[in-house]
Amino acid sequence: MNKLLLLSMLAALITPVHSQQLIRSEKRHVSVLINGGKTDWTISPDINPDRLKVYCAKARNEVVFQTNSDTAKFFVSNRDTIRFCIILKSKDTARTEIVGIRDLPDKITVTEKLYWLSQVWSETKYNFINIDKLDFNPDSLYRSFIPKVLNTKNDYEYYRMLKKFMACFHDGHTAVVDEGQFYLYTDYIPIMLEDFNKKVYITSVRKIPELDSTWMGAELIRVEGVPTTRYLEENIFPYIPASTEQHRWMQGAFNLNSGLRDKPFRGTIRKTDGNILDIILQRNGEATRTPNDQYWGPKYTYPHDIVEMKWLENGIAYVNFSAFYPEERAIREFDSIAPELRKAKAIIIDLRQNGGGSTVVSQHLQMYFTPGKYFLNFGWQTRTNDGVGKANGNWIAEYKDYYLNRAIRFVKPDTVPVPDTLKRIICPTVILIGRYTFSAAEDFLVNIYEVPGRPLFIGAETGGSTGSPLVVDGLPGGGYARICTRRICFPYSSKPFVNSGIRPDIEVQTTITDYLRQKDMVLERAISELKTKQN
Repeated sequence: MNKLLLLSMLAALITPVHSQQLIRSEKRHVSVLINGGKTDWTISPDINPDRLKVYCAKARNEVVFQTNSDTAKFFVSNRDTIRFCIILKSKDTARTEIVGIRDLPDKITVTEKLYWLSQVWSETKYNFINIDKLDFNPDSLYRSFIPKVLNTKNDYEYYRMLKKFMACFHDGHTAVVDEGQFYLYTDYIPIMLEDFNKKVYITSVRKIPELDSTWMGAELIRVEGVPTTRYLEENIFPYIPASTEQHRWMQGAFNLNSGLRDKPFRGTIRKTDGNILDIILQRNGEATRTPNDQYWGPKYTYPHDIVEMKWLENGIAYVNFSAFYPEERAIREFDSIAPELRKAKAIIIDLRQNGGGSTVVSQHLQMYFTPGKYFLNFGWQTRTNDGVGKANGNWIAEYKDYYLNRAIRFVKPDTVPVPDTLKRIICPTVILIGRYTFSAAEDFLVNIYEVPGRPLFIGAETGGSTGSPLVVDGLPGGGYARICTRRICFPYSSKPFVNSGIRPDIEVQTTITDYLRQKDMVLERAISELKTKQN
């Protein structure tokens, strides 16, 4: 046998020691350390192979599996695949792989790129409710995006282009979602950027040596050498699905925090003392995060429950209703505090962080504050596609809207009965709202907005988008699109709720100074108004 051929055959049979390794565990949940950063891992014998993808920030990356029985260490580089087995409870075998990745995936074919752009365009053209509000032709937009999507260099760029296409419709419920498939390739900077009055500020700084407490409250005046507002308008806003300016800015400032890991954040800040400083930050906030991290700046605490209540001065009950989902849990939690609320002299319901959920929950909340046996639910509009109507629209004027794909039907408000067994809550009430108030939370506000004697709204204009999104699933990699199909209308006036949020009766804008001092001026104004009503 040829000596060279023999050596090649022997090399093919030799497997690295770590690929033959067996580790054991009595528990399904184990810890994995990737370059020292801890993550959780669930052993899944039913998945073959059970694959862990590791982003290779370094040429050689350490991966350590720690079970209750064993510890195994591996080193992985980009495009490596390391195979080993985990024996779970001495009987089940999980064939496990560690795959090193760094290059953005490029798996979507040209045919798929065109097909899914066409699917999203078609469903939007025939179902998007606000088609009559557009100042462009959807067909022309579609044609202009064909070469753009076909020329994308990888899957990430393709999804970015689809998102840009959908963002052109300027609707908070009309978007393309990649469903986290590029999560491993992106990360955030270890500071938080937020906007106040169309300016972006640093509101949180991780306590690590390369960062500085004097950055707190600094204004971000340039990104990549470009004035911040212009950078947002050219590089961020075109990809954001938003119905209103306030919602666009809220998302835009947040999106500045995140990006591809390989692309450092380069900005210029003006500190509170007036000094100008150029900063370069690696996008490694998640990769370097630990449970013991500390931060300069106000600490945001995420609510443990959907509905949380506390007593304020003068017998005022404060209720933070942070979401209208999951449906059963949200209803149950509010019902549980209702007996206490009936003892209150006044109530503040905080919807400022409520991004929506179920309209059923919003209706349930309304029942408690409705004196009659029923109330009107919002009316709504939706598109009507009628083949015969479209054909007649070629020559009959009354069918023209069908021909132009802009026919809309109106569904009148229906009545929602309030059970006789439900005990109402009757006392002065204030509702706090803001730009994070969105979707089903806005359904609630629309329903009560025109009701005489309704609660006072205090805060800032809401996000300005609600509806029934049509989901177009099956996009490459598990992504999907959603398209707003319903435009709700105020129940009494039938005025459409579109292109603006719910405006408060008393507007109170939070400044960066208020935020850093943790002064809740909106809540303070609400307490002041209720005290006046009590006197």
